[in-house]
Amino acid sequence: MNRNARPRFLLFLAVFILLEGIGCAWADSTPSVIRAEEIEGLFDAYLAENDLNPDLISVAYELPASGERWYHQEDRWYYSASLYKVPMMMLLAEREYRGELTKDSEINGMTLEEIEEEVLVYSNNPVAYSTMLWIAQPDACRRMFCRYSDLPEEYYTWDFYGGSYFTARFMTDVMGTLYRNEEQFPRITDCLKRAQPNHYFRLKLGDRWEIAQKYGTYQDEDGTDWNHTSGIVYTPQPFILTVMTRYGGMSETIIGDLASLFCDYTLGLEQRLRSAEETERVMVEALPSEALPTPVSLQNTEDESGTGSAAEASKIIEADSLIGRPALIGAALGLELLLLGLALRTRLRHAEGKKRRRKQ
Repeated sequence: MNRNARPRFLLFLAVFILLEGIGCAWADSTPSVIRAEEIEGLFDAYLAENDLNPDLISVAYELPASGERWYHQEDRWYYSASLYKVPMMMLLAEREYRGELTKDSEINGMTLEEIEEEVLVYSNNPVAYSTMLWIAQPDACRRMFCRYSDLPEEYYTWDFYGGSYFTARFMTDVMGTLYRNEEQFPRITDCLKRAQPNHYFRLKLGDRWEIAQKYGTYQDEDGTDWNHTSGIVYTPQPFILTVMTRYGGMSETIIGDLASLFCDYTLGLEQRLRSAEETERVMVEALPSEALPTPVSLQNTEDESGTGSAAEASKIIEADSLIGRPALIGAALGLELLLLGLALRTRLRHAEGKKRRRKQ
């Protein structure tokens, strides 16, 4: 690399690395699509109108299109009832995806496809429990469930491993994994779409949208009624919702009402999502073309022997695939400002030189 090119290359490299943080901060400052204060207003109004105790209800709502979530009592532990059947069947579907099983593989005298039907569509408890024991002991199975969530190991308690207690946050992670990787879990969502066609999330939504849902209900020895539903609602921008309750006979009505509330809210976000996408597009297009660094601008960083220094430099430009568009835009803007500053400094130095020459 020649003597003049090396400082320019190192300067560009330093600016690009330093401005990565600026670009990420810019990304973090972008407006939210879902807004907590809006949902809280709707949710609180619903609770007040129906005289409901917020401590007996947990909710987790996710909009995959923006990656945002809204929570209420999301880390409260509830007996999972039949919700555990979703991650359990995902374990087997994943093995089918890897080629270790087929839909015709026999497990306890039934094919895998038949078990999926019984467990996910009809929530058959004996079939589900015998299937779990075929996989592993219950506590070992629950440890395997953790792969479908990014929650840290310390999040899980003995209640999770030994008692099958879930939180709304964890169950929404599971459903999010299923939604984003559906091809890795053959037929799981197909079965969930046929579960309870007139109840739970479908109680108020009916067949307006496709819904892949799993419900769970159980009354324990002290009379506590656990009643939950977690699922994917396929509105134009699908959303994931988990509602966990201890409200007894009112629970299904609450679950149905909240599914309808979040469905209406999600439908109202269409314009906001389009505006966010349009804003990003306009910002990118507004950048002057000379502000975007390209491999061509670094061609003069090759050394005298013509070896691959420029190729190495071009890899830095290709970092867009690693740090994302916002960081690249931030780096480009910062680089343009830096170049303007260097040009101004050069002019000042020339002016000072002229003054000195005049004095001489």
